[in-house]
Amino acid sequence: MKTRLRKGAVLLQVLVMSVILSMLAVMVVKWILERHVLAARIQKSSVNFGNAQGYAAKNQSTWGTPPDASAVLDLKQVSFKQTGTPQKFVTTVSD
Repeated sequence: MKTRLRKGAVLLQVLVMSVILSMLAVMVVKWILERHVLAARIQKSSVNFGNAQGYAAKNQSTWGTPPDASAVLDLKQVSFKQTGTPQKFVTTVSD
């Protein structure tokens, strides 16, 4: 009778350990998949940003943007001035 109880206890322990190991493996796989998805999103965002910057740099000369300009928008004086690099502008809004 004792041998039979030991066999049942061992079987139960093996079953519990296999369930725990399976849960651990699923968690590890899920964690790895989340890291890959995050890395893919970051890469896609970086590629899109680079494409937008490249397009802007390529076509900026044809946009006819002066180095500085001003206009009245919504009854406010808006002016901008190009600083240093072609992509950076200082914008000033006054009442």
